[in-house]
Amino acid sequence: MSFEDEFAQALRGAVALAPEPGLHTLAAAAQRRGRRRRNQRRALAVSGLAAVLVVAVSLTAVVGGGSHAARPATEPVRPMTAEESVGLFTSLLPPGKSRVLFAATPAEAGPNGDRYQTGGTVLFDDGKGESMISYTVSRTELTPEAGAVCMDGFSEPQEACERAVDTDGSALVVDKLKDRNSDSHREWRATWAAPDGRRVTIIEHNGQPATPNRENPPLDAEQLRALVTAPAWARLFDALPARDTAPKPPTPEPGPKAEDLLAALVPLLPPGAVPSGQDGRNGPHLTVTYEGRTSMLSVSVTEPGERGVKDKEYAEAEGSAGPLAVRERRPDGSTVVTNMFGNGKTAVDPVLHWAAAVHYADGRAIEINEWNGENGYTFRPGNPALGVDQLKAIVTAPVWLR
Repeated sequence: MSFEDEFAQALRGAVALAPEPGLHTLAAAAQRRGRRRRNQRRALAVSGLAAVLVVAVSLTAVVGGGSHAARPATEPVRPMTAEESVGLFTSLLPPGKSRVLFAATPAEAGPNGDRYQTGGTVLFDDGKGESMISYTVSRTELTPEAGAVCMDGFSEPQEACERAVDTDGSALVVDKLKDRNSDSHREWRATWAAPDGRRVTIIEHNGQPATPNRENPPLDAEQLRALVTAPAWARLFDALPARDTAPKPPTPEPGPKAEDLLAALVPLLPPGAVPSGQDGRNGPHLTVTYEGRTSMLSVSVTEPGERGVKDKEYAEAEGSAGPLAVRERRPDGSTVVTNMFGNGKTAVDPVLHWAAAVHYADGRAIEINEWNGENGYTFRPGNPALGVDQLKAIVTAPVWLR
Protein backbone atom coordinates (compact mmCIF):
# COMPACT_ATOMS: atom_id res chain seq x y z
CA MET A 1 0.00 0.00 0.00
CA SER A 2 1.32 3.45 -0.92
CA PHE A 3 2.14 6.12 1.65
CA GLU A 4 -0.72 8.20 0.31
CA ASP A 5 -3.19 5.39 0.94
CA GLU A 6 -1.83 4.78 4.44
CA PHE A 7 -2.05 8.49 5.23
CA ALA A 8 -5.61 8.72 3.95
CA GLN A 9 -6.59 5.85 6.19
CA ALA A 10 -4.95 7.50 9.17
CA LEU A 11 -6.96 10.62 8.47
CA ARG A 12 -10.12 8.54 8.54
CA GLY A 13 -9.06 7.36 11.95
CA ALA A 14 -8.59 10.93 13.09
CA VAL A 15 -12.07 11.81 11.89
CA ALA A 16 -13.35 9.25 14.34
CA LEU A 17 -12.37 11.67 17.09
CA ALA A 18 -14.49 14.54 15.79
CA PRO A 19 -16.93 16.15 18.26
CA GLU A 20 -20.09 14.13 18.87
CA PRO A 21 -23.40 16.00 18.76
CA GLY A 22 -26.33 14.49 20.61
CA LEU A 23 -27.86 12.02 18.22
CA HIS A 24 -31.46 12.90 18.90
CA THR A 25 -30.72 16.58 18.47
CA LEU A 26 -28.78 15.86 15.33
CA ALA A 27 -31.47 13.61 13.94
CA ALA A 28 -34.28 16.03 14.64
CA ALA A 29 -32.52 19.10 13.33
CA ALA A 30 -30.86 17.42 10.40
CA GLN A 31 -33.96 15.59 9.31
CA ARG A 32 -35.96 18.76 8.99
CA ARG A 33 -33.26 21.27 8.19
CA GLY A 34 -30.37 19.24 6.86
CA ARG A 35 -32.44 17.16 4.48
CA ARG A 36 -34.19 20.31 3.31
CA ARG A 37 -30.83 21.93 2.59
CA ARG A 38 -29.61 18.81 0.87
CA ASN A 39 -32.61 18.61 -1.42
CA GLN A 40 -33.22 22.30 -1.94
CA ARG A 41 -29.63 23.23 -2.67
CA ARG A 42 -28.77 20.06 -4.49
CA ALA A 43 -26.08 18.97 -2.14
CA LEU A 44 -26.92 15.27 -2.26
CA ALA A 45 -25.30 13.27 0.49
CA VAL A 46 -22.05 11.49 -0.27
CA SER A 47 -21.16 7.91 0.56
CA GLY A 48 -22.89 6.31 3.51
CA LEU A 49 -19.41 5.25 4.48
CA ALA A 50 -18.47 8.78 5.54
CA ALA A 51 -16.13 8.55 8.44
CA VAL A 52 -18.24 11.08 10.30
CA LEU A 53 -20.55 8.18 11.00
CA VAL A 54 -17.90 7.05 13.43
CA VAL A 55 -18.90 10.05 15.50
CA ALA A 56 -22.54 9.03 15.64
CA VAL A 57 -22.17 6.28 18.22
CA SER A 58 -21.50 5.89 21.90
CA LEU A 59 -21.55 3.09 24.40
CA THR A 60 -21.48 2.31 28.06
CA ALA A 61 -22.20 -1.24 29.23
CA VAL A 62 -21.55 -3.77 31.92
CA VAL A 63 -21.06 -7.43 31.09
CA GLY A 64 -20.42 -10.35 33.41
CA GLY A 65 -18.94 -9.29 36.74
CA GLY A 66 -17.06 -6.22 35.46
CA SER A 67 -18.20 -2.61 35.37
CA HIS A 68 -17.08 0.74 33.97
CA ALA A 69 -17.15 2.58 37.31
CA ALA A 70 -17.28 6.37 36.98
CA ARG A 71 -14.66 8.34 38.91
CA PRO A 72 -15.47 11.83 40.32
CA ALA A 73 -12.18 13.32 39.11
CA THR A 74 -11.39 16.31 36.93
CA GLU A 75 -8.09 14.85 35.77
CA PRO A 76 -7.27 11.32 34.64
CA VAL A 77 -7.01 8.80 37.45
CA ARG A 78 -4.44 6.73 35.57
CA PRO A 79 -2.98 8.28 32.39
CA MET A 80 -2.20 6.11 29.37
CA THR A 81 -0.06 6.50 26.27
CA ALA A 82 -1.45 6.13 22.76
CA GLU A 83 0.38 2.82 22.45
CA GLU A 84 -1.18 1.52 25.66
CA SER A 85 -4.62 2.67 24.56
CA VAL A 86 -4.57 0.96 21.17
CA GLY A 87 -2.85 -2.04 22.76
CA LEU A 88 -5.79 -2.45 25.13
CA PHE A 89 -8.14 -2.34 22.15
CA THR A 90 -6.27 -4.92 20.08
CA SER A 91 -6.04 -7.23 23.10
CA LEU A 92 -9.85 -7.41 23.07
CA LEU A 93 -10.04 -8.47 19.41
CA PRO A 94 -10.30 -12.13 18.32
CA PRO A 95 -7.10 -13.95 17.27
CA GLY A 96 -5.43 -12.23 14.34
CA LYS A 97 -2.98 -9.51 13.39
CA SER A 98 -3.56 -5.77 13.88
CA ARG A 99 -1.81 -2.95 12.07
CA VAL A 100 -2.26 0.45 13.72
CA LEU A 101 -3.27 3.31 11.44
CA PHE A 102 -4.04 5.88 14.11
CA ALA A 103 -4.09 6.09 17.89
CA ALA A 104 -4.75 9.11 20.10
CA THR A 105 -3.25 9.75 23.50
CA PRO A 106 -6.06 9.76 26.09
CA ALA A 107 -6.75 13.13 27.75
CA GLU A 108 -4.72 15.04 25.16
CA ALA A 109 -6.83 17.43 23.13
CA GLY A 110 -6.70 16.40 19.50
CA PRO A 111 -7.64 18.49 16.44
CA ASN A 112 -11.17 18.85 17.84
CA GLY A 113 -9.93 20.08 21.23
CA ASP A 114 -11.84 17.38 23.15
CA ARG A 115 -9.95 15.92 26.12
CA TYR A 116 -12.92 13.75 27.08
CA GLN A 117 -12.66 11.49 24.03
CA THR A 118 -10.03 9.19 22.61
CA GLY A 119 -9.80 6.42 20.06
CA GLY A 120 -7.93 4.80 17.23
CA THR A 121 -8.12 2.83 14.00
CA VAL A 122 -6.48 -0.45 13.04
CA LEU A 123 -6.43 -2.84 10.13
CA PHE A 124 -7.37 -6.22 11.60
CA ASP A 125 -6.53 -9.44 9.73
CA ASP A 126 -8.22 -12.61 10.95
CA GLY A 127 -6.65 -14.63 8.15
CA LYS A 128 -9.22 -13.56 5.57
CA GLY A 129 -7.76 -10.17 4.75
CA GLU A 130 -7.44 -6.83 6.51
CA SER A 131 -10.54 -4.97 7.68
CA MET A 132 -10.70 -1.49 9.17
CA ILE A 133 -11.93 -1.29 12.77
CA SER A 134 -12.17 1.92 14.83
CA TYR A 135 -12.85 2.50 18.51
CA THR A 136 -13.96 5.64 20.34
CA VAL A 137 -14.12 5.94 24.13
CA SER A 138 -15.57 9.12 25.59
CA ARG A 139 -17.10 10.82 28.59
CA THR A 140 -20.05 12.64 27.06
CA GLU A 141 -22.84 14.90 28.26
CA LEU A 142 -25.40 12.58 26.69
CA THR A 143 -27.89 10.26 28.33
CA PRO A 144 -28.31 6.79 26.79
CA GLU A 145 -31.48 8.05 25.07
CA ALA A 146 -29.28 10.31 22.95
CA GLY A 147 -25.93 8.55 23.19
CA ALA A 148 -26.90 5.15 21.80
CA VAL A 149 -29.51 5.18 19.06
CA CYS A 150 -30.08 3.46 15.74
CA MET A 151 -29.29 5.45 12.63
CA ASP A 152 -32.29 6.70 10.66
CA GLY A 153 -33.07 3.87 8.25
CA PHE A 154 -34.95 6.29 6.02
CA SER A 155 -31.81 8.38 5.45
CA GLU A 156 -29.15 5.66 5.60
CA PRO A 157 -29.24 2.18 3.99
CA GLN A 158 -29.61 -0.27 6.84
CA GLU A 159 -29.77 -4.05 7.10
CA ALA A 160 -30.90 -4.13 10.72
CA CYS A 161 -30.50 -2.40 14.06
CA GLU A 162 -31.00 -3.73 17.57
CA ARG A 163 -31.21 -1.60 20.70
CA ALA A 164 -31.39 -2.95 24.24
CA VAL A 165 -31.57 -1.21 27.62
CA ASP A 166 -30.03 -2.88 30.68
CA THR A 167 -31.41 -2.79 34.21
CA ASP A 168 -28.70 -0.26 35.15
CA GLY A 169 -30.04 2.17 32.54
CA SER A 170 -27.24 1.69 30.01
CA ALA A 171 -28.11 1.18 26.35
CA LEU A 172 -26.49 -1.05 23.74
CA VAL A 173 -26.98 -0.63 19.98
CA VAL A 174 -25.75 -2.85 17.15
CA ASP A 175 -26.40 -1.15 13.81
CA LYS A 176 -25.68 -2.86 10.47
CA LEU A 177 -25.37 -0.24 7.74
CA LYS A 178 -24.96 -0.53 4.00
CA ASP A 179 -23.46 1.97 1.55
CA ARG A 180 -25.51 4.28 -0.64
CA ASN A 181 -23.00 3.99 -3.47
CA SER A 182 -21.67 0.45 -3.12
CA ASP A 183 -23.69 -2.74 -2.88
CA SER A 184 -20.70 -4.65 -1.49
CA HIS A 185 -19.58 -2.35 1.34
CA ARG A 186 -20.84 -3.00 4.89
CA GLU A 187 -20.32 -0.90 8.00
CA TRP A 188 -21.35 -2.36 11.35
CA ARG A 189 -21.37 -0.36 14.57
CA ALA A 190 -21.78 -1.15 18.22
CA THR A 191 -22.43 1.56 20.79
CA TRP A 192 -22.71 1.30 24.55
CA ALA A 193 -23.83 4.36 26.56
CA ALA A 194 -24.22 4.71 30.32
CA PRO A 195 -26.43 7.10 32.33
CA ASP A 196 -23.35 8.99 33.57
CA GLY A 197 -22.24 9.80 30.00
CA ARG A 198 -19.59 7.13 29.45
CA ARG A 199 -19.68 5.72 25.97
CA VAL A 200 -17.82 3.22 23.80
CA THR A 201 -18.18 2.91 20.04
CA ILE A 202 -16.82 0.29 17.67
CA ILE A 203 -17.09 0.64 13.88
CA GLU A 204 -15.94 -2.12 11.55
CA HIS A 205 -15.94 -2.61 7.78
CA ASN A 206 -15.84 -5.66 5.54
CA GLY A 207 -12.35 -4.82 4.36
CA GLN A 208 -11.58 -1.19 3.76
CA PRO A 209 -14.28 1.33 2.86
CA ALA A 210 -13.35 1.56 -0.82
CA THR A 211 -12.17 -2.04 -1.21
CA PRO A 212 -14.39 -4.66 0.48
CA ASN A 213 -12.79 -8.10 0.63
CA ARG A 214 -15.53 -10.19 2.25
CA GLU A 215 -19.30 -10.31 2.55
CA ASN A 216 -19.51 -9.08 6.16
CA PRO A 217 -17.15 -7.40 8.66
CA PRO A 218 -14.91 -9.78 10.65
CA LEU A 219 -16.77 -9.49 13.99
CA ASP A 220 -20.34 -10.76 14.12
CA ALA A 221 -23.06 -9.07 16.18
CA GLU A 222 -22.38 -11.14 19.30
CA GLN A 223 -18.66 -10.41 19.15
CA LEU A 224 -19.41 -6.70 18.76
CA ARG A 225 -21.62 -6.76 21.84
CA ALA A 226 -18.94 -8.50 23.86
CA LEU A 227 -16.24 -6.12 22.63
CA VAL A 228 -18.09 -2.90 23.28
CA THR A 229 -19.21 -3.94 26.76
CA ALA A 230 -15.89 -5.46 27.89
CA PRO A 231 -14.97 -4.55 31.51
CA ALA A 232 -11.44 -3.72 30.29
CA TRP A 233 -12.67 -0.36 28.95
CA ALA A 234 -12.73 0.85 32.58
CA ARG A 235 -8.96 1.27 32.29
CA LEU A 236 -9.36 3.67 29.38
CA PHE A 237 -12.07 5.64 31.17
CA ASP A 238 -9.57 6.07 34.02
CA ALA A 239 -7.28 7.75 31.49
CA LEU A 240 -9.88 10.39 30.60
CA PRO A 241 -10.86 13.35 32.79
CA ALA A 242 -14.34 13.32 34.28
CA ARG A 243 -16.82 16.00 33.24
CA ASP A 244 -18.00 18.61 35.71
CA THR A 245 -21.65 18.35 34.66
CA ALA A 246 -23.96 15.37 34.56
CA PRO A 247 -25.71 14.34 31.33
CA LYS A 248 -29.08 15.89 30.63
CA PRO A 249 -31.93 14.49 28.52
CA PRO A 250 -32.00 15.83 24.94
CA THR A 251 -33.98 19.01 24.37
CA PRO A 252 -37.04 18.36 22.19
CA GLU A 253 -36.83 19.93 18.75
CA PRO A 254 -39.04 23.04 18.63
CA GLY A 255 -41.92 23.23 16.21
CA PRO A 256 -44.67 20.86 15.12
CA LYS A 257 -44.20 17.11 15.30
CA ALA A 258 -43.92 14.95 12.18
CA GLU A 259 -47.36 13.40 12.66
CA ASP A 260 -48.92 16.86 12.98
CA LEU A 261 -47.26 18.07 9.78
CA LEU A 262 -48.47 15.05 7.85
CA ALA A 263 -51.97 15.38 9.29
CA ALA A 264 -52.06 18.91 7.87
CA LEU A 265 -50.54 17.84 4.55
CA VAL A 266 -52.85 14.97 3.62
CA PRO A 267 -56.07 17.05 3.24
CA LEU A 268 -54.16 19.41 0.92
CA LEU A 269 -53.34 16.69 -1.61
CA PRO A 270 -55.25 16.84 -4.92
CA PRO A 271 -58.56 14.92 -5.02
CA GLY A 272 -57.84 11.32 -5.96
CA ALA A 273 -54.33 11.29 -4.52
CA VAL A 274 -53.69 8.25 -2.31
CA PRO A 275 -51.21 8.74 0.57
CA SER A 276 -49.47 6.03 2.58
CA GLY A 277 -46.99 5.95 5.44
CA GLN A 278 -48.32 9.18 6.93
CA ASP A 279 -48.14 8.12 10.59
CA GLY A 280 -44.99 10.20 11.13
CA ARG A 281 -43.09 7.45 12.93
CA ASN A 282 -40.23 7.70 10.43
CA GLY A 283 -40.28 11.48 10.03
CA PRO A 284 -42.30 14.11 8.14
CA HIS A 285 -42.54 12.24 4.85
CA LEU A 286 -45.08 10.05 3.08
CA THR A 287 -45.69 8.28 -0.21
CA VAL A 288 -48.37 9.58 -2.57
CA THR A 289 -49.86 7.95 -5.67
CA TYR A 290 -51.70 10.16 -8.13
CA GLU A 291 -52.88 9.43 -11.67
CA GLY A 292 -50.74 6.32 -11.84
CA ARG A 293 -47.54 7.97 -10.59
CA THR A 294 -45.96 7.40 -7.16
CA SER A 295 -43.51 9.72 -5.40
CA MET A 296 -42.22 10.56 -1.93
CA LEU A 297 -43.09 13.86 -0.25
CA SER A 298 -41.29 15.50 2.67
CA VAL A 299 -42.66 18.57 4.45
CA SER A 300 -41.02 20.95 6.90
CA VAL A 301 -42.09 24.07 8.79
CA THR A 302 -39.73 26.70 10.17
CA GLU A 303 -41.15 28.74 13.02
CA PRO A 304 -40.90 32.57 12.93
CA GLY A 305 -37.50 33.81 14.00
CA GLU A 306 -34.07 35.01 12.98
CA ARG A 307 -33.06 31.70 11.45
CA GLY A 308 -36.03 31.76 9.10
CA VAL A 309 -35.39 35.39 8.17
CA LYS A 310 -31.87 34.44 7.10
CA ASP A 311 -33.27 31.50 5.14
CA LYS A 312 -35.60 33.91 3.34
CA GLU A 313 -32.72 36.22 2.43
CA TYR A 314 -30.80 33.27 1.05
CA ALA A 315 -33.77 31.99 -0.95
CA GLU A 316 -34.21 35.41 -2.54
CA ALA A 317 -30.54 35.71 -3.50
CA GLU A 318 -29.35 34.98 -7.01
CA GLY A 319 -27.37 31.78 -7.17
CA SER A 320 -29.16 30.16 -4.26
CA ALA A 321 -30.90 27.72 -6.59
CA GLY A 322 -30.48 26.23 -10.05
CA PRO A 323 -31.61 27.49 -13.47
CA LEU A 324 -35.14 26.07 -13.18
CA ALA A 325 -35.96 27.91 -9.96
CA VAL A 326 -38.81 30.44 -10.10
CA ARG A 327 -39.17 33.16 -7.44
CA GLU A 328 -42.35 35.09 -6.77
CA ARG A 329 -42.40 38.02 -4.35
CA ARG A 330 -45.89 38.61 -2.99
CA PRO A 331 -47.54 41.82 -1.72
CA ASP A 332 -47.57 40.52 1.87
CA GLY A 333 -43.77 40.40 1.85
CA SER A 334 -43.53 36.65 1.41
CA THR A 335 -41.47 34.92 -1.27
CA VAL A 336 -42.52 31.72 -3.01
CA VAL A 337 -39.86 29.58 -4.67
CA THR A 338 -40.50 26.58 -6.91
CA ASN A 339 -37.61 24.52 -8.17
CA MET A 340 -36.64 21.44 -10.16
CA PHE A 341 -33.11 20.05 -10.13
CA GLY A 342 -31.03 16.94 -10.60
CA ASN A 343 -27.95 15.51 -8.93
CA GLY A 344 -26.37 18.84 -8.09
CA LYS A 345 -27.32 22.46 -7.59
CA THR A 346 -27.27 23.37 -11.27
CA ALA A 347 -27.94 19.94 -12.77
CA VAL A 348 -31.17 19.56 -14.74
CA ASP A 349 -30.65 16.40 -16.82
CA PRO A 350 -32.24 14.35 -15.50
CA VAL A 351 -34.47 16.17 -13.05
CA LEU A 352 -34.62 14.22 -9.78
CA HIS A 353 -36.17 16.68 -7.30
CA TRP A 354 -39.21 18.93 -7.28
CA ALA A 355 -39.72 21.50 -4.54
CA ALA A 356 -41.82 24.44 -3.41
CA ALA A 357 -41.38 26.78 -0.47
CA VAL A 358 -42.93 29.93 0.90
CA HIS A 359 -40.86 32.24 3.12
CA TYR A 360 -42.72 34.84 5.18
CA ALA A 361 -41.32 38.14 6.42
CA ASP A 362 -41.26 37.00 10.05
CA GLY A 363 -39.11 33.97 9.21
CA ARG A 364 -41.88 31.39 9.04
CA ALA A 365 -41.40 28.97 6.14
CA ILE A 366 -43.24 25.97 4.72
CA GLU A 367 -41.33 23.72 2.36
CA ILE A 368 -42.20 20.55 0.51
CA ASN A 369 -39.82 18.32 -1.44
CA GLU A 370 -40.74 15.54 -3.84
CA TRP A 371 -38.74 12.74 -5.43
CA ASN A 372 -39.21 9.33 -7.01
CA GLY A 373 -37.91 6.80 -4.52
CA GLU A 374 -38.95 4.75 -1.52
CA ASN A 375 -36.53 6.37 0.95
CA GLY A 376 -34.46 9.47 1.55
CA TYR A 377 -31.48 8.49 -0.58
CA THR A 378 -32.98 6.92 -3.74
CA PHE A 379 -33.75 9.40 -6.53
CA ARG A 380 -35.06 8.21 -9.91
CA PRO A 381 -35.92 10.21 -13.03
CA GLY A 382 -39.46 10.28 -14.37
CA ASN A 383 -42.61 12.30 -13.95
CA PRO A 384 -43.48 12.92 -10.29
CA ALA A 385 -46.88 12.31 -8.77
CA LEU A 386 -47.42 16.05 -8.25
CA GLY A 387 -46.21 18.97 -10.35
CA VAL A 388 -44.53 22.07 -8.93
CA ASP A 389 -47.75 24.08 -9.25
CA GLN A 390 -49.51 21.53 -7.06
CA LEU A 391 -46.65 21.67 -4.57
CA LYS A 392 -46.91 25.46 -4.58
CA ALA A 393 -50.63 25.27 -3.82
CA ILE A 394 -49.89 23.03 -0.84
CA VAL A 395 -47.24 25.23 0.81
CA THR A 396 -49.24 28.44 0.33
CA ALA A 397 -52.43 27.01 1.85
CA PRO A 398 -53.69 29.14 4.79
CA VAL A 399 -53.86 26.10 7.08
CA TRP A 400 -50.10 26.33 7.74
CA LEU A 401 -50.51 29.77 9.32
CA ARG A 402 -53.04 28.72 11.97
